Amino acid sequence: MQRAIVNKDEFEIQTATRRDLETLIDALGPEVGAGQIRKRFEDSVSGERIMLVAVKEGRAVGTVSIGGNRFRRRGSLRLFALDVGTDSRRKGVGTALVNAVEEIATRGDLNEVNLEVGIDNEDAIRLYLRLGYQISGDVVMDQWTKLDDDGSSETIEEPVFVMVKKLP
Repeated sequence: MQRAIVNKDEFEIQTATRRDLETLIDALGPEVGAGQIRKRFEDSVSGERIMLVAVKEGRAVGTVSIGGNRFRRRGSLRLFALDVGTDSRRKGVGTALVNAVEEIATRGDLNEVNLEVGIDNEDAIRLYLRLGYQISGDVVMDQWTKLDDDGSSETIEEPVFVMVKKLP
């Protein structure tokens, strides 16, 4: 049984289930491929991450992951892979997903949330700054694997800012 983490008037933030995959693929495509979304879900099933989804009217419209093994910081929860469907952007979905991560961190007695964001991802940087995140240190290189729907993969290496928010 899935448990609602945040219940807004318009949508609910909850742990991703297999039932959410097809609507999430529809919402995020073509920017985020089906293979990438399925891999994220399989990583959540295996315990490598926790994958949350924002659900509106029974359809997943955005996602964020927490945990993972990279960029760990003591006393901090790592937020990554935040994606919101084009039709749902600028409607509070991204903010609600970030707020849910912060609530989980607070419940876990952690004192901060950290994330990485591409240095050229201006919309995301603006969102995180508005939500109280600060750039921490110098630009670092991040590396991740992009999975295409045809099964092929590509290693992406990009410069990122590490951003941190201290929690009350």
